[in-house]
This record gives sequence, C-alpha cells and structure tokens, in this order.
Amino acid sequence: MRPKGTRDLLGRELAAIREVEGVMREVFLTWGYREVETPIFESLELFTRKSGEEVVRQLYAFRDKSGKELALRPELTAPVVRLYLERLRSESKPVKLFYFGPCFRYEEPQAHRWRQFRQAGVEVLGSSRPEADAEVLALTHEVFRRLGLRGEFRVGNVRLLRLFLEGMGVRGEEAEGVLRAVDSRDPKRLERELGDREGAKEFMELVELRGGREVLERAKGRVGEEGREVLERMGRILELAGKMGAKGPSVDLSIARGLEYYTDVVFEVYVSGIQVAGGGRYDGLAEALGGEPCPAVGVGFGVDRIAQLLLEGGGGREEPPCCAVLPATEEMLEASLELASVLRGAGVSTEAELMGRSLGKALAHANARGVRYAVIVGPREFAGGRVTVRDLETGEQREVEVKELASWFRRTCSPGS
Repeated sequence: MRPKGTRDLLGRELAAIREVEGVMREVFLTWGYREVETPIFESLELFTRKSGEEVVRQLYAFRDKSGKELALRPELTAPVVRLYLERLRSESKPVKLFYFGPCFRYEEPQAHRWRQFRQAGVEVLGSSRPEADAEVLALTHEVFRRLGLRGEFRVGNVRLLRLFLEGMGVRGEEAEGVLRAVDSRDPKRLERELGDREGAKEFMELVELRGGREVLERAKGRVGEEGREVLERMGRILELAGKMGAKGPSVDLSIARGLEYYTDVVFEVYVSGIQVAGGGRYDGLAEALGGEPCPAVGVGFGVDRIAQLLLEGGGGREEPPCCAVLPATEEMLEASLELASVLRGAGVSTEAELMGRSLGKALAHANARGVRYAVIVGPREFAGGRVTVRDLETGEQREVEVKELASWFRRTCSPGS
C-alpha cells in the first residue's frame, strides 16, 4: 500500500510536473545559473542547527548501520550551502546554483501538501549587494510569467523585526518564538508570545503594515536609525527588481518565513491563495554550518503545488508518440520493427506493435493512446519502397516513400506544424 502523504504520478499530473521543471530549467540557465544535485539524505546535524523548530519536528531521521544520525532532506538550501562550503567556496563570486529534487517532511497531508514533495530553487552565494536579492526576486517573477500564472509577491524583512524585538529586550530563542508566531499568522499566538512586554502593541502594529512601497515610509517612523537603514536597503531591492521586470511585489511586514536561517529580506509567492514559493537572504547559514561567513540569498519553489495549479488551469498535456508503425500482416512484423528503429534513430518518437494484434485492433490502440499517425507496413506498398501513413484524427491517408518518411515526420510532428 502506498505510504500516507505520498503519490503515484502518471499521466497529466506527471506531464504538468515535467512542464514546470522544464520552464524553470530554461529560466535558470538563461539567467546564468548552473545545476547541482545533493544526496537525498544528509547528516542530521545539518538540519538541526538552523532549520527551525517546525522543520526539525517534521524530520524523517534515522541511524544507519554504523550508528551515524542521518535525515532525509526536508529542504535543499542547507545541503547546497554544505556543498558550497566543501567544494565551491574558492570559486569567483557570486556562485549561482540551481537544483531540483524530492524533499521529505512528516506533516499532516492535506490539499497541496504532501510528505514527499518536489522542490526547485536557486541560490546566489557570495554577494551581499541588493542587486543579488533583486535578481532572485526578478527571476522568481519570470518563472511565474513564463508559466502563465499570476503570482502575488509579498516581501518582508526579518532583520527589521529582530531589531525591533531587540529594542524590547527579546533576543535569541525568545525572538525566534515570536517570529514563528508571526509566521503562523495567528494573532492570539503572537499575543501570547509577546505577553505584556513594553512595545508589544507597537510590534503588532508593525507586522500589520502591508501595501505598496509607501509602507516602507510609514514603517520608518516606527523604528530606530538602524531599522531605517534596513528599510532603505529594502526599497532599493524593490527598485532594482522592478528594473529587471518584477514590478508587482507588495510589502508585507508579517512575512517572517518558517526557517530560522533567514537574516534580512524575505518573500513569499501565492497563486490563488496557495503559497508556491518563498525565499530571502540568509547571510549566517554558512557560518552556522561550520564554514566561513558567506552572504547568500535564494528562493525555493514548490514544484508539486505549481503543477497542480497548472492542471487546474488545463495544463499538463501528455506528449504521445508521433507515430505508430504497424504491420498489415504477420509476415511484415520484422520490416515494421526495423522501420520503427530507423525512425527513432532519426529522432521521431515512434511506437511499435508488440502484441501481435490485428491491424484493426492495433489502429484502435494507437488512437486510444493519442498517437497522431499510423504507419501501415503492407507487403505490396513496402515492396515498392512505400508505406501508408494514416492521420488518426482525420482518417486521411497517403503513401510516403520509405526513404522520405523520417524527414516527412520531422516536418509534420515538429512544434507548431
């Protein structure tokens, strides 16, 4: 029986995932990122240092046969930073990486949420400049534009919130508890975390600020000089992101993210009310993992959720083979198999008859599979160097020279033909 919180993927569901990943890969490569892949399981300590209480609670952790504590990865930023520290830290900066892969969290399955899920993302390591944050925002915007999904971008700043909390005397794990309450979007939980401390009311008013760029000006009157500098930098990031094509992000100071390694600007993306991406700056993670300090910013995408939204919008079309090569009679079987091999070698997606069916039943099967063309290999036509090509949508058929068949299909089955 399939384990709870997992899925078998096939048909349009899998086609939608491949479509999403294909668009993302093209965008990532176009923006100058290179692909990396990390192990599905890592040292448990990699995720317990800075991933946050909720993630740690949901870990699939175990001991291997040597007694080493390991965990299935719950996210991919920490593994990529570990890879950077071990193999890439001497490279010229910035180091720009992208990835795809399954992740695992033991959480209660619900709509658009699974215990095994696909994540994609990019990381920019080595740049502390606002243009690096702006590029990640703009790249994220471009992914959703290319997918045809209207994303709602909400940008916040955990450094600003931590500075305000420090002014209230709230630091360390206490502050992280408050930020988790902010991230939960539960006002009563936030009230309980803040208690009756001086400044609690003002903090709650700060995290309620949301809207356009004018929010940054309104927030400046509620924070000290260092906080105003943080807001200036945030405004610069939004300005630069707009120059790169991301003109729609809104400011939402309740965005805190659930991972404790974030240190400055953070953002989340929603489509139809569902969170589908999130990221931000995490300058302290490399040091927390035992390396030298390294500024970094990145974004992670929920591939499964995005694919589900594409499906609901009619996306996720499977690509059946261009043609099926069918023997008209049993004695033409070998000739049809050889012809199918020739077509595949020429790059034409081709299905061969493997069940010994009559021609009528083989045609019905190809039609049910969504194959557009049937190549019927008959003894008389084949002896004359020709085959019959039937359009299974229209019923029209024609004879085509065998030596011209591959080039005919490359023209006919190419995109847009």
